[in-house]
Amino acid sequence: MAMIFKHLMLIMILLALAVSLPWTYFDSTSDKFIFIIGFVAIWRYGWAIQHFVRALIYLKIKFKRLRQQEQNSGDEYIPIHVFLLITSFRIETETSITVYRSIIKEAINNGVDTTIIASLVETSDERLVKQIFYSFSPPKHIRLKLVLLDGTGKRDGLAAGFRAISNSQLHLEDTVVAVVDGDSILTKGSIEKCFKFFKLNPKLGALTTNEKCILQDNHKVTEIYRRWYNLRFSQRHEFMSSIALSNKVLTLTGRMSMFRGDIIGDSTFVERVEFDFVDHWRLGRFRFLTGDDKSSWFHVLKDGWQMLYVPDVEVLTIESPPSENFLKGATMLMSRWFGNMLRTNSRAREIPRKTTGNYVWWVLYDQLISIWTSLFGLVLAIMGAIYFDKSIFLAFIFWILLTRYLLTYLLSTLQGNFSFSWPFLVYFNQIYGSMIKAYSLHHLYKQGWTRQKTTLKGSKSKIENTIKTTGSNLSLVSSVCVFLTTVAFIVGIFNLHDINAFILYLKMRFI
Repeated sequence: MAMIFKHLMLIMILLALAVSLPWTYFDSTSDKFIFIIGFVAIWRYGWAIQHFVRALIYLKIKFKRLRQQEQNSGDEYIPIHVFLLITSFRIETETSITVYRSIIKEAINNGVDTTIIASLVETSDERLVKQIFYSFSPPKHIRLKLVLLDGTGKRDGLAAGFRAISNSQLHLEDTVVAVVDGDSILTKGSIEKCFKFFKLNPKLGALTTNEKCILQDNHKVTEIYRRWYNLRFSQRHEFMSSIALSNKVLTLTGRMSMFRGDIIGDSTFVERVEFDFVDHWRLGRFRFLTGDDKSSWFHVLKDGWQMLYVPDVEVLTIESPPSENFLKGATMLMSRWFGNMLRTNSRAREIPRKTTGNYVWWVLYDQLISIWTSLFGLVLAIMGAIYFDKSIFLAFIFWILLTRYLLTYLLSTLQGNFSFSWPFLVYFNQIYGSMIKAYSLHHLYKQGWTRQKTTLKGSKSKIENTIKTTGSNLSLVSSVCVFLTTVAFIVGIFNLHDINAFILYLKMRFI
């Protein structure tokens, strides 16, 4: 009943906006006909509908077939050994207790020889993990190995865990490795529902799982955060399912992903995760601080492995917003997410299309193009309203609310969630997210955790850092100016005569 009421409220708002618009916007013979949305809109909505349809095909047909194949397979498809690598770095004690209990239960229940590797920083965590482990009186086929670090960061913790696996003297091609964040709770059957896929498909290099969000009950969590996180994870589910139809994913989420053992045993893989970097034409070489899941994904992608999304395995991720202020918190989180994406995608686009596959290759480029196409409609409407007719902006609001309502309704059919605020939050993500992407694209060297205060020591002088910052700001301003000028030409504010007059003025003034 509550769901129906939400839909009725949005429909009433849409009807009120429609009644407020001049009739010419609904006249198909008028040059203001609202549903002539142009190439950019077709491009954007085409991608949205395409992802939804592809997600449906994957969830309802392809993955169902894969799961049926997995369930009908015999014991010969079970790996000889499972490694569970957990990185705990500045995680609250209560969270660690819940996480390790879930992991130890999974290790015991999956019935396979299993080694739990805990990558820890604090000695108190060492005592805690041992106490939890031995409280289960684990059977002999379950072992615990602790790796202690100096607290230099998650990448170092992962690399130390990977090397411990490499030194295990097992034939790693017959093993699988699940990498789990220290704030992720495994649900029942998480490991057992995943490991057979690797023997069933020798081309499968890694897989990742579905996520459900648990917000910590503290003063930072507000209702808008809850709705925003729920929307984000629903969008993630749709996007992952769509890409997985092409036997790939776009990130091997650090919350819980599983790898073929011989990939983890590859020293180049370990070095990439620990010391990953990018060479930028303007910024030079700089190391990655965050985005270890993107580094591992890039390695698997460039080597041509297939990847899999397992939607019926849900990992519960414990989230804590970085700020009480929603806008500030969203800015911090988006800056980290989008920065990781842009840093890695810049080199992923250089991988041959025959390796990535046509669809993934297109998506990688679209993620770059969408920075500007998402802003196109809003800027177009603002300029049109200022220079021509104010009702253009009202028509634009109607169109945005209508399309975002339809898109979020389709999204809700995949997982059953829907909120009155979703159409507004989707548009917030698109516009504000595009602004952050545009900034991050020109400031790729800026990195930071939202919870962990790890940083990389810079060796550049103050002058070099000033030059780098100034150059990045000028690059951003130049891109924005080109974008605004292009939109102004499309609207009709500028034309070729204006350009010719401006060039003539410059010649007379400076030559």
